[in-house]
Amino acid sequence: MTEFFKRTQTLALFIAGFGTSLGGLYTLAPQWALAQLNQLPYMVSDTIFIQHWGFLVLMMGCSFFIAIFRHDWVVPIFWVALIEKLFFVSLVIGHSSQSFIDGFWLSMVMDSTICLYIAGYLWTQRNPKH
Repeated sequence: MTEFFKRTQTLALFIAGFGTSLGGLYTLAPQWALAQLNQLPYMVSDTIFIQHWGFLVLMMGCSFFIAIFRHDWVVPIFWVALIEKLFFVSLVIGHSSQSFIDGFWLSMVMDSTICLYIAGYLWTQRNPKH
């Protein structure tokens, strides 16, 4: 299994970086992103929160790209991403009965897939105790 992760690491970092960086759309065009990606109404009073969240997600995506070239960043970035993405997944599942959740399922599937890859990668990187 370790060989699988060695062969796929760069591609996985690129795909995770690209998919996660799409959150930057909330920074650049919050009204469009909410309407088109989440099927939610735009409220001007939420602009700063939405743009800030989009920027944070964009930075997580950029961190994946940096880790392609800085191999010593992979494990720390993966731990941060795993925690962030598992929290998002738990929020979507926890609010699954709410009417506003429909626009979040696709992002949850993407984050769940990334989490599975990261968990597998981190599992193979653990140091066995002797």
